[in-house]
Amino acid sequence: MKALKFLPLLLGLIFISCGGEEEVEYTEKEESALPTADYDELSAELDSLELVIAENPSDKKAIRKAITRMQDFADFFPDDAKAADYLLKASDLCLMVDEPAMSVKILDKILNKYPDYEKISDVLYVKADHLDWELRDTIKAKETYQKFIDTYPHDNRAADAKLRIKYIAYGWEAYTNMVINGEIEPVQ
Repeated sequence: MKALKFLPLLLGLIFISCGGEEEVEYTEKEESALPTADYDELSAELDSLELVIAENPSDKKAIRKAITRMQDFADFFPDDAKAADYLLKASDLCLMVDEPAMSVKILDKILNKYPDYEKISDVLYVKADHLDWELRDTIKAKETYQKFIDTYPHDNRAADAKLRIKYIAYGWEAYTNMVINGEIEPVQ
């Protein structure tokens, strides 16, 4: 008898779920959902943010916004001459808000998307430096220092990169003390 009480409810649910719904057909093409940006407006916004940061370097909110908008500029205008420069600035700003991992990701973006960038050797060295000192990822730091040495053997920083590979086990304080005390052996 109890089973009969639930029979109407069960039949109702089956009827509703099997009921004919009208199929909706979309014939109009939807507009692109991708955001767009006005070059002049974004450039002006970035100029303004850079001024705010210059006047108040501790304004974390402005710094974070600048990091985002500089990356936006590179995404919206990847072929613009300023795109890689903005990414490099964004990478530098990441350190002001204690985000070295984000800085390295942005440097990787420059290395991958802008291999002919005039400051590409700086980008590679700074990446190695961040991996070494800020992130203490000594394995990746060694690899990146070695890539720098192999790619730019005549750069003045190649000797520094060789030293860091040799003494990478030492953190900033220990390494600095070794330099001050003359304990660092020259690397050929």
